[in-house]
Amino acid sequence: MQPILTEIGGISIYAFGFFMAASYLLGMAWTIREAGRKDLDSSLVLEFGFYVLLGGLIGARLFFLLLNPESIPGGLQGLIRFWDGGLVFIGGALSGVLILIFFLKIKKQDILVWLDSAAPGIALGLVLGWAGCFVAGCAFGSPTNVPWAVTFTHPDSMAPLYVQVHPTQIYYSLAALTVFILLTAIKNMLTAKGSLAGLFIILYAFFNFGIDFFRADHQALLGYLSFSQLVFVMLAPAGLALMLGRSKS
Repeated sequence: MQPILTEIGGISIYAFGFFMAASYLLGMAWTIREAGRKDLDSSLVLEFGFYVLLGGLIGARLFFLLLNPESIPGGLQGLIRFWDGGLVFIGGALSGVLILIFFLKIKKQDILVWLDSAAPGIALGLVLGWAGCFVAGCAFGSPTNVPWAVTFTHPDSMAPLYVQVHPTQIYYSLAALTVFILLTAIKNMLTAKGSLAGLFIILYAFFNFGIDFFRADHQALLGYLSFSQLVFVMLAPAGLALMLGRSKS
């Protein structure tokens, strides 16, 4: 694990930021492909992609600081220093989707069709995004002795050093890959608007709900459930409503 990939002209290239950028580009490329298949204006992807990225980063950072007030740094640079970690996925996802819907409404686009087009690309992008989190050491798992446990040794890692922990970032990445494969395999079977996006929500909520139990920073907010898990519990029925509601209509 190498939190800093390299240095160019005295400027550090952080693994987390690099993988985030790569995941964003990969997700956009796949969304452009899907938009073309559905006869949508694929040029809009480049337009709304910037706003979704910016809003997602702001939302993910704000959620992290709200849930971890002790981590609030001093100075503006500390507040926006997301490239070496300090983001909450669910915060970025919620804010990004809200901005996407707002943008599509302004452009008078079919929101559900666009959400279906974006779902596989989002899942594919998350595969790389969580891989970057693994390299940086953020979102690390709880101590364990399972055979596939990992040990972080780099001094710049965000994870505790020389402690065997669950590779939760890899769990998340494999979950995203599984979701992507399932979505692409059955997308032609789900013809109702919003059904593919609904399935994405259900699957990702299911996987992340379980994986969160293995996080070292798992903090029970209600019973044994963390804030993120409570959000996933609320999102699953929304995904089911997207699938069943549109198919009935």
